[in-house]
Amino acid sequence: MYLELSIKNNQESSRLQLAFLQKLYILLDEPDGVAGVAASRQEDPTLHDLILGHEATGQLQDAFSCYERAVNVKSDTISHHRGLLRCLMGLDQSNTALTYATGLLNERPEWSNEINPFRVESAWKLADWDGLSEFLKSLVSGTWQQISITNKQHTVLLFQCKIVRTQQMGPLSAASMENGAYQRGYSHILRLHMLTDMEKAV
Repeated sequence: MYLELSIKNNQESSRLQLAFLQKLYILLDEPDGVAGVAASRQEDPTLHDLILGHEATGQLQDAFSCYERAVNVKSDTISHHRGLLRCLMGLDQSNTALTYATGLLNERPEWSNEINPFRVESAWKLADWDGLSEFLKSLVSGTWQQISITNKQHTVLLFQCKIVRTQQMGPLSAASMENGAYQRGYSHILRLHMLTDMEKAV
Protein backbone atom coordinates (compact mmCIF):
# COMPACT_ATOMS: atom_id res chain seq x y z
CA MET A 1 0.00 0.00 0.00
CA TYR A 2 2.82 2.41 0.90
CA LEU A 3 4.71 1.48 -2.25
CA GLU A 4 1.66 2.17 -4.42
CA LEU A 5 1.30 5.58 -2.74
CA SER A 6 5.00 6.33 -3.24
CA ILE A 7 4.76 5.50 -6.95
CA LYS A 8 1.73 7.77 -7.37
CA ASN A 9 3.52 10.66 -5.65
CA ASN A 10 6.88 10.24 -7.38
CA GLN A 11 6.54 9.28 -11.02
CA GLU A 12 10.28 9.55 -11.68
CA SER A 13 11.17 6.72 -9.31
CA SER A 14 8.23 4.56 -10.36
CA ARG A 15 10.20 2.69 -13.01
CA LEU A 16 12.60 1.33 -10.42
CA GLN A 17 9.80 0.42 -8.03
CA LEU A 18 7.45 -1.24 -10.52
CA ALA A 19 9.51 -4.44 -10.68
CA PHE A 20 9.46 -4.72 -6.90
CA LEU A 21 5.72 -3.97 -6.82
CA GLN A 22 5.15 -6.71 -9.38
CA LYS A 23 7.02 -9.21 -7.18
CA LEU A 24 4.87 -8.20 -4.22
CA TYR A 25 1.68 -8.74 -6.22
CA ILE A 26 2.91 -12.17 -7.31
CA LEU A 27 3.64 -13.15 -3.70
CA LEU A 28 0.21 -11.85 -2.67
CA ASP A 29 -1.39 -13.89 -5.48
CA GLU A 30 -2.88 -10.76 -7.05
CA PRO A 31 -2.99 -11.42 -10.82
CA ASP A 32 -4.91 -8.18 -11.44
CA GLY A 33 -2.15 -6.20 -9.73
CA VAL A 34 0.49 -7.98 -11.82
CA ALA A 35 -1.43 -7.18 -15.00
CA GLY A 36 -1.83 -3.55 -13.86
CA VAL A 37 1.91 -3.16 -13.32
CA ALA A 38 2.61 -4.63 -16.76
CA ALA A 39 0.14 -2.21 -18.37
CA SER A 40 1.58 0.83 -16.57
CA ARG A 41 5.16 0.23 -17.72
CA GLN A 42 6.36 2.78 -20.22
CA GLU A 43 9.53 0.94 -21.22
CA ASP A 44 9.71 -2.52 -22.75
CA PRO A 45 9.65 -5.24 -20.08
CA THR A 46 12.57 -7.61 -19.72
CA LEU A 47 12.17 -11.28 -20.53
CA HIS A 48 12.14 -12.01 -16.79
CA ASP A 49 9.33 -9.47 -16.25
CA LEU A 50 7.31 -11.06 -19.06
CA ILE A 51 7.74 -14.53 -17.54
CA LEU A 52 6.65 -13.33 -14.10
CA GLY A 53 3.61 -11.60 -15.55
CA HIS A 54 2.52 -14.56 -17.68
CA GLU A 55 2.95 -17.07 -14.85
CA ALA A 56 1.10 -14.90 -12.34
CA THR A 57 -1.86 -14.44 -14.68
CA GLY A 58 -1.97 -18.10 -15.70
CA GLN A 59 -0.85 -17.53 -19.31
CA LEU A 60 1.31 -20.63 -19.37
CA GLN A 61 1.57 -20.86 -23.16
CA ASP A 62 3.04 -17.35 -23.28
CA ALA A 63 5.32 -18.13 -20.32
CA PHE A 64 6.47 -21.27 -22.13
CA SER A 65 7.42 -19.22 -25.20
CA CYS A 66 9.43 -16.83 -23.01
CA TYR A 67 11.21 -19.72 -21.29
CA GLU A 68 12.09 -21.14 -24.72
CA ARG A 69 13.71 -17.81 -25.61
CA ALA A 70 15.50 -17.73 -22.25
CA VAL A 71 16.85 -21.26 -22.80
CA ASN A 72 18.13 -20.25 -26.24
CA VAL A 73 19.92 -17.24 -24.74
CA LYS A 74 21.31 -19.02 -21.63
CA SER A 75 21.07 -22.77 -21.95
CA ASP A 76 23.27 -23.38 -18.92
CA THR A 77 20.80 -21.77 -16.49
CA ILE A 78 18.81 -24.52 -14.82
CA SER A 79 16.00 -22.22 -13.65
CA HIS A 80 15.02 -21.61 -17.28
CA HIS A 81 14.72 -25.34 -17.91
CA ARG A 82 12.76 -25.84 -14.69
CA GLY A 83 10.37 -23.06 -15.68
CA LEU A 84 9.88 -24.58 -19.11
CA LEU A 85 9.11 -27.96 -17.53
CA ARG A 86 6.67 -26.37 -15.07
CA CYS A 87 4.82 -24.80 -17.98
CA LEU A 88 4.66 -28.11 -19.84
CA MET A 89 3.24 -29.82 -16.75
CA GLY A 90 0.76 -26.99 -16.24
CA LEU A 91 -0.33 -27.30 -19.88
CA ASP A 92 -0.90 -31.04 -19.35
CA GLN A 93 1.95 -31.95 -21.71
CA SER A 94 3.36 -34.72 -19.51
CA ASN A 95 4.74 -36.76 -22.41
CA THR A 96 6.61 -33.77 -23.83
CA ALA A 97 7.89 -32.87 -20.34
CA LEU A 98 9.16 -36.42 -19.82
CA THR A 99 10.97 -36.43 -23.17
CA TYR A 100 12.47 -32.99 -22.53
CA ALA A 101 13.60 -33.83 -18.98
CA THR A 102 15.15 -37.13 -20.07
CA GLY A 103 17.05 -35.47 -22.93
CA LEU A 104 18.20 -32.70 -20.62
CA LEU A 105 19.53 -35.17 -18.05
CA ASN A 106 21.42 -37.04 -20.77
CA GLU A 107 23.31 -33.80 -21.45
CA ARG A 108 23.47 -32.54 -17.84
CA PRO A 109 23.36 -35.51 -15.41
CA GLU A 110 24.52 -33.22 -12.58
CA TRP A 111 21.05 -31.62 -12.66
CA SER A 112 19.37 -34.86 -11.62
CA ASN A 113 18.13 -33.63 -8.22
CA GLU A 114 16.38 -30.65 -9.81
CA ILE A 115 15.03 -32.22 -13.00
CA ASN A 116 14.22 -35.81 -12.02
CA PRO A 117 11.08 -34.89 -10.01
CA PHE A 118 9.53 -33.73 -13.30
CA ARG A 119 10.18 -37.18 -14.77
CA VAL A 120 8.58 -38.81 -11.73
CA GLU A 121 5.47 -36.64 -11.98
CA SER A 122 5.23 -37.13 -15.74
CA ALA A 123 5.57 -40.91 -15.50
CA TRP A 124 2.95 -41.00 -12.76
CA LYS A 125 0.48 -38.94 -14.81
CA LEU A 126 1.14 -41.12 -17.87
CA ALA A 127 0.75 -44.34 -15.82
CA ASP A 128 4.24 -45.38 -16.93
CA TRP A 129 4.88 -47.56 -13.88
CA ASP A 130 8.17 -49.05 -15.11
CA GLY A 131 9.55 -45.59 -15.82
CA LEU A 132 8.20 -44.32 -12.51
CA SER A 133 9.96 -47.09 -10.61
CA GLU A 134 13.22 -46.28 -12.40
CA PHE A 135 12.98 -42.51 -11.85
CA LEU A 136 12.12 -42.91 -8.17
CA LYS A 137 15.48 -44.59 -7.59
CA SER A 138 17.17 -41.26 -8.33
CA LEU A 139 15.02 -39.25 -5.93
CA VAL A 140 16.04 -38.39 -2.41
CA SER A 141 14.80 -41.35 -0.39
CA GLY A 142 12.23 -41.05 2.34
CA THR A 143 9.57 -38.93 0.66
CA TRP A 144 6.06 -40.19 1.31
CA GLN A 145 5.35 -40.46 -2.42
CA GLN A 146 8.33 -42.75 -2.92
CA ILE A 147 7.52 -44.96 0.07
CA SER A 148 3.87 -45.31 -0.89
CA ILE A 149 4.35 -45.98 -4.59
CA THR A 150 7.35 -48.28 -4.49
CA ASN A 151 6.16 -50.40 -1.58
CA LYS A 152 2.50 -50.34 -2.60
CA GLN A 153 1.60 -48.97 0.84
CA HIS A 154 -1.88 -47.82 -0.09
CA THR A 155 -2.85 -47.15 3.51
CA VAL A 156 0.08 -44.76 3.93
CA LEU A 157 -0.79 -43.00 0.69
CA LEU A 158 -4.44 -42.57 1.68
CA PHE A 159 -3.41 -41.28 5.10
CA GLN A 160 -1.10 -38.72 3.47
CA CYS A 161 -3.90 -37.68 1.11
CA LYS A 162 -6.08 -36.92 4.15
CA ILE A 163 -3.32 -34.79 5.66
CA VAL A 164 -2.87 -32.82 2.43
CA ARG A 165 -6.66 -32.42 2.10
CA THR A 166 -6.81 -30.95 5.62
CA GLN A 167 -3.95 -28.57 4.80
CA GLN A 168 -5.80 -27.32 1.72
CA MET A 169 -9.07 -26.66 3.54
CA GLY A 170 -7.68 -23.80 5.68
CA PRO A 171 -6.53 -21.57 2.80
CA LEU A 172 -9.65 -22.49 0.81
CA SER A 173 -11.92 -21.45 3.69
CA ALA A 174 -10.02 -18.17 4.06
CA ALA A 175 -10.20 -17.48 0.32
CA SER A 176 -13.96 -18.04 0.32
CA MET A 177 -14.48 -15.00 2.56
CA GLU A 178 -12.71 -12.56 0.22
CA ASN A 179 -13.60 -10.82 -3.01
CA GLY A 180 -12.78 -12.99 -6.03
CA ALA A 181 -13.13 -16.09 -3.88
CA TYR A 182 -13.30 -18.55 -6.76
CA GLN A 183 -10.17 -17.21 -8.44
CA ARG A 184 -8.24 -17.15 -5.15
CA GLY A 185 -9.37 -20.64 -4.22
CA TYR A 186 -8.99 -22.19 -7.66
CA SER A 187 -5.52 -23.65 -7.09
CA HIS A 188 -6.69 -25.24 -3.82
CA ILE A 189 -9.76 -26.68 -5.55
CA LEU A 190 -7.50 -28.20 -8.23
CA ARG A 191 -5.32 -29.82 -5.57
CA LEU A 192 -8.38 -31.28 -3.85
CA HIS A 193 -9.60 -32.62 -7.18
CA MET A 194 -6.21 -34.27 -7.81
CA LEU A 195 -6.33 -35.84 -4.33
CA THR A 196 -9.74 -37.30 -5.09
CA ASP A 197 -8.45 -38.80 -8.33
CA MET A 198 -5.44 -40.23 -6.51
CA GLU A 199 -7.62 -41.81 -3.81
CA LYS A 200 -9.85 -43.39 -6.47
CA ALA A 201 -6.80 -44.81 -8.24
CA VAL A 202 -5.55 -46.38 -5.03
